[in-house]
Amino acid sequence: MVLSLQRVALGIPDLKVGADFYTTFGMNMREGQDLLAFRCDNRPHDEIVLLETGQDRKFHHITFAIDEAGFNRVVAKLKDRNIERLPSPLADTGEGIWFHDPDGNLVNLVLGERVDVVAEQPASANHPGLRGRNNERGCPSRDMPARPRRLGHMILFTPNVPRQISFYVDVLDMKLSDTITDDYGAFLRTRGGSDHHVLGFLNSPAPGFHHASFEMGSIDETELGAQRLFGKGYRHAWGPGRHGVGSNYFHYFRDPWNGMAEYFFDIDFITDDCPWEAVDWTKKDGMFLWSADGPPPKDFGQNYEAV
Repeated sequence: MVLSLQRVALGIPDLKVGADFYTTFGMNMREGQDLLAFRCDNRPHDEIVLLETGQDRKFHHITFAIDEAGFNRVVAKLKDRNIERLPSPLADTGEGIWFHDPDGNLVNLVLGERVDVVAEQPASANHPGLRGRNNERGCPSRDMPARPRRLGHMILFTPNVPRQISFYVDVLDMKLSDTITDDYGAFLRTRGGSDHHVLGFLNSPAPGFHHASFEMGSIDETELGAQRLFGKGYRHAWGPGRHGVGSNYFHYFRDPWNGMAEYFFDIDFITDDCPWEAVDWTKKDGMFLWSADGPPPKDFGQNYEAV
């Protein structure tokens, strides 16, 4: 079975610009062969890959880790559906099998395992009638690292949400967690216990990249990370707020090419044995319970790869 989202790759016009953004975002960089790769602290694999394509930013590929039994099942399903296996487009990080989904997105599967982050003790807090923190100051230091722990999920645009659901459920054996009404959006998780979603789709006239999302350790970290980005001149996109779908707190930022990167905290986790029933949310309730700047701005759903 597919175990986890491992990597998101983008083609961009200028690697130096990409290096500045993702290192400010809080990731570690390495130089590969004709690419830059980024990962969060203590992660065993690359999580963002940037390739210099000399053109406007464009989604390049997505990589999932998969176990051997699942790998063999997917290979058989690709053959049954006459889906062509493709050569690796990369000299660096090009292992596994490659193929296109129905939208033409390049998908890469590599043998691997789910690697969770190191568990951290949550900060103590005081609640009405329940005092979890006594005789100590709760405000953290402004100098706390505020760095993302891991790549959590990615959202893509698609002209056909139901078709993408069918493919990723039938071929990659993922599970549907929730949808947004009128086929506006869908959110998928992996088997074996997973965040509410590791992959999602939003309706658009054409395929494209919407955002990649990274887990933070607290709301304080999320907003201190935001201050770091704003201090370097990067643009606010939406938030902070809390989603209905997935329940996570969020803050979105525009990358230099009008895609988005998100910090998130406290997303729903669904165990494999849970009889979870997908809910078809309204657009308003699914997108946000609350947000400091109200509903998403008009360009939040803009697919800049379709312009």
